Amino acid sequence: MKTVNNQISRWILPKPINEEEIEHCTLNYTLQKVLIRRGIDLNNALEDYLTPTQLPNPEDHFNDLEKASQRIIEACSKKEKIAICGDYDADGITSTVLLIELLSQLGAKAEPFIPSRQDEGYGLNINMINKIHDKQVKLIITVDNGISSIDAIKKSSKLGIDLIITDHHKIPNIKLDFFSLIHPERTPVNSPYKYLAGVGIAYLLAKNICNKLNYDINKTTANVFFIIGTVADMAPLKGANRKWLKECLPKINSTKNKGFISIMKKLSIDKEVITTEDIGYKIAPLINAVGRIGDPKLIIDLLTNDSTKCIDKLIEECFSMHRERKRLTTLIEQEAHEIAQCQYNENRKFLVLSKRKWHPGIIGIVAARIVDKFNLPTAILAIANDGNFRGSIRSNNRLKVNKALDECKDLLISHGGHSAAAGFSIKEDNINELSENLNKIAIREFRNIDLDKSIKPDAYVRLADINHDFYRQLCLIGPFGIMNPAPIFWTRKCRIIDIYHLNGGHIKMTLDDGSSSIIAVKWNETTKLKKNDLIDIAFYIEMNRWKKINKIQLNIVDMKNHTKIVELKLHNRFYKCQLTDKKEILITNTKGESIRSDYSKNTENIDNNESDFAKKILSFAEIALGKAA
Repeated sequence: MKTVNNQISRWILPKPINEEEIEHCTLNYTLQKVLIRRGIDLNNALEDYLTPTQLPNPEDHFNDLEKASQRIIEACSKKEKIAICGDYDADGITSTVLLIELLSQLGAKAEPFIPSRQDEGYGLNINMINKIHDKQVKLIITVDNGISSIDAIKKSSKLGIDLIITDHHKIPNIKLDFFSLIHPERTPVNSPYKYLAGVGIAYLLAKNICNKLNYDINKTTANVFFIIGTVADMAPLKGANRKWLKECLPKINSTKNKGFISIMKKLSIDKEVITTEDIGYKIAPLINAVGRIGDPKLIIDLLTNDSTKCIDKLIEECFSMHRERKRLTTLIEQEAHEIAQCQYNENRKFLVLSKRKWHPGIIGIVAARIVDKFNLPTAILAIANDGNFRGSIRSNNRLKVNKALDECKDLLISHGGHSAAAGFSIKEDNINELSENLNKIAIREFRNIDLDKSIKPDAYVRLADINHDFYRQLCLIGPFGIMNPAPIFWTRKCRIIDIYHLNGGHIKMTLDDGSSSIIAVKWNETTKLKKNDLIDIAFYIEMNRWKKINKIQLNIVDMKNHTKIVELKLHNRFYKCQLTDKKEILITNTKGESIRSDYSKNTENIDNNESDFAKKILSFAEIALGKAA
């Protein structure tokens, strides 16, 4: 029996950088190399990257934005009822609350409508339209959903309800009748608004309305909700997302929203500098937990309430659900892992795991964790209240799961999503056939793809060079997230000075690479390590804020035993490289032939005396041996 190896097996080290590409600017030398490897032109794009320029008028990029804004302004002036139809995840909830808060301040009677995850599933539906119609509402704004709700769109049109759809999911190839559509897919090529999540579209709409009314959007919590929803939905941090996040994130602590302040206090981060990691790993999971296993109205009430007494009660209920979500996740993950291991042993390439008793609100989280362990696309299914099964899929970034579902649509009741994450409904009798079809699709798509897990460090750095100024400059190239990930650094030959085993299977170490020492943590680590072991580490650089003391620490992504000889693969040939006692680089091929360079001499002399290929392989060896960033 084979068992999945959770240890990352391959490090793909970065390519050498020509010194001519390095700029004489204030940005750290190593960080310049990180940006060059990410395709940033330091000559022409660095300033805009660090401080994004003004965005174009959104009405020039969204054809229906002006029409939608005017209709909403009219509704506010007439104190109309407006239905905000959202979703039960963090993106949908923050979008909903953002518009509820603003439009209420502008005079409208805005009311949230969120579908029941268990009974109705995702998105706008006919039942919601009927409820809205019964309340004599004549304007609906969807957020983070609506574009695929064909029957509900037809129903709203039939009832004479103005429907403004704001969404970022795939637009179906069918002509639909609605008042207006604000969708990034309809923007021009290379538009900075292409990457907006549901909350980004809601935020853009809110800003446009405020601009027209000369109303200060900072009187609302819109900035905070934009940040949370964007990070939670893992929207690419490019274009408008990056600009707005850089502008809004430093101000998040100054919010006057009592519900959000209570969340930060409960999480003990109200006195700290809030990062995207805080949002992604602390704040967003709390919001998602309520929508997953409870009534999302709880979190909406918390974020729109002004009564301290009500907030205290709501915060306890929300955190209670958060704890229950964690408990359920642990139980389901254990069971899912056993099933996944069996399918992995059978060499299946698309894992499809189902159990009737699993909670439908948890399966997306578990699917992501199974993908992380097995590096295969994973679908997890559980039965819903209507007797059908709900499925959540997460991809391993090698397969577009929404396209895979399109190929299986005849087996499904409904489906939708993105290339990396999707959802669907299916009758129980069709699950086995779906599993076989998805497996065949994965086998076809993975035919010439290496599925081994790997990491790609951005640059080598000595521990002595990791200080507060380096961290400050590292933050300048943030915030970090999708399409702008936090850089992974690596360091060789770190001696373990001290090691501590923490509760939960984690370890904390003091490491020394000969230049300096630093504290490092490794989460969920089972490798047996001891004092004086020598290891190579790949890591993120973080600030540990504990009891008001800020200390830089390393968050280790992967580590391996240090070896004197490093194997390089170049043009499908293997070479062994090492540093000699004289600090020369020695490179040996499989035939036993070798070249070497002397670092006590000027590099220019080496270049003049070696062939082009020798220069190339020596430059790669410099990085592999930690002699260059």
